[in-house]
Amino acid sequence: MFAFQFQVEVEVESMDKAGNFIGWLHIDGVNLSVALVENSLSKVHFTAERSSYYKALLSVEEPAKLKREKVWSNYEEQPAEEAVLQVAEEKERTTNYKPVFVTEITDDLHFYVQDVETGTQLEKLMESMRSEIAAHPPMEGSYTPRRGDYCIAKFIDGEWYRARVEKVESPAKVHVFYIDYGNKECVASSRLGVLPPAFSTRVLPAQATEYTFAYIQVPQDEDAKADVIDSVVRDIQNTQCLLNVEFGGPSCSFVTLQFADSKDDVGLGLVKEGLVMVDVRKEKHLQKVVSTQWFHQPGAVIGIVMVDMLFL
Repeated sequence: MFAFQFQVEVEVESMDKAGNFIGWLHIDGVNLSVALVENSLSKVHFTAERSSYYKALLSVEEPAKLKREKVWSNYEEQPAEEAVLQVAEEKERTTNYKPVFVTEITDDLHFYVQDVETGTQLEKLMESMRSEIAAHPPMEGSYTPRRGDYCIAKFIDGEWYRARVEKVESPAKVHVFYIDYGNKECVASSRLGVLPPAFSTRVLPAQATEYTFAYIQVPQDEDAKADVIDSVVRDIQNTQCLLNVEFGGPSCSFVTLQFADSKDDVGLGLVKEGLVMVDVRKEKHLQKVVSTQWFHQPGAVIGIVMVDMLFL
């Protein structure tokens, strides 16, 4: 399409955390991003929605899709879902922040929390369970772990905790999940034992609940993702926060978190620091949350242009 060493005009709209400019490139009055989309060499990223060129991009993308060439060679029209979603989109956001204690952050930026209101129950159960184990310690080698079993596991701190067996590779390698805290470990079966019935999940359900952040995108770049995780671990792990469920997901609910003292939103703080971008939702009531509470916050960095370029 275009050769190198052209005189061009650069229109800057933003800057990322590395100091790179984000914007538009014009060649002889032609917007390169629009030209790439028009010629089926790129697709419009949803972060362009708040850009002044968004309508222009959409106007050339639709005809490009129908040509089914290049990046659209496998394109198939999807049935409209507007009617199905109509009722759901009319609902308003509800807020019911509850105090939680963040116990674990995962490598994909999910996190586990304990409900502060049931924290005392867990403390009493753990105290009673450890007293019983001390009085009647499990005999080493007497327990044969099986995937899905609830058991007790001796953590690196020497204390016993409730756990679930996730995978058994060998007697020396048993993968367990600590159901009240959300962390995982690979241990020898000699560090496992039968969970006494008096302390089963029927008596007190697993206290670690998995969630993930609503309204933000986790970076795909591993180094960038590591920066986000480091920041979240530093700010909220082993601390009390306020949690509100925003909407459901396939494996866990999407939530917003606030610092307990300042009431500042944790996810929005990551956006302001340039560590993540805002995830623009399709649902109308969620779009309203993002536009009124996130886009209008001073210092919030929104991904304006994310167009993948492909030159022939």
